[in-house]
Amino acid sequence: MNVLVVVGHPDDEALGCGGTIAKLADAANHVTALLVTRRCDPRGREHWPDLLDAFGKSCELLGARAAMLEELLDETLAESHVNVLHDRVLPWVERADLVLTHWYGDVNQVHRGVSRAVEIATRPFRRRRDVSCFEVPTSTDQGFGGTGLAFQPTEYVVLDASHTRRKCAAVAQYDSEIVAGRTPDDVERSLRSRGSSIGAEFAEAFVVARRFR
Repeated sequence: MNVLVVVGHPDDEALGCGGTIAKLADAANHVTALLVTRRCDPRGREHWPDLLDAFGKSCELLGARAAMLEELLDETLAESHVNVLHDRVLPWVERADLVLTHWYGDVNQVHRGVSRAVEIATRPFRRRRDVSCFEVPTSTDQGFGGTGLAFQPTEYVVLDASHTRRKCAAVAQYDSEIVAGRTPDDVERSLRSRGSSIGAEFAEAFVVARRFR
């Protein structure tokens, strides 16, 4: 398969589905991680060159090709200019069999905008693409709740120890982004927790958005 991972920020590929990327790559699938927005906050601007370097190293560890839109959209425009984001993402979606992206109910507005762009690009009457949405720690899990948009997994990908190690190593590349809740140790605990839900040692959880297989 050609697998496309569409992310709003460097580190989302590792935090959201790094273990699954590693597993898919190991199974001889072609995996591309596509970065679509540029950080605009002070810390993001300060560390932007380092974040892009970490993005490349993370993808290499996971077995994916690191890619960016030719013209990144400012992250502050992800929701308000979703039509622009859609137009830039569409050519990449058209070459994919499976798309992994942010969950549509995420607290982070950039993640929501990216998910919406993918949703529009994969409307079945135009093109049928399998789509699954991943969770990002300290973002997906920190909403108010009670709105019907709580992340409720409908798909689990079982990971082995090597996939888990590579995901944690990928997360560790992002020095400026490691805070409580998203350290490599936190990530491993989350994988164990998701795994325990299905009787496995490690797993990543997704919400299936579109499935045609």
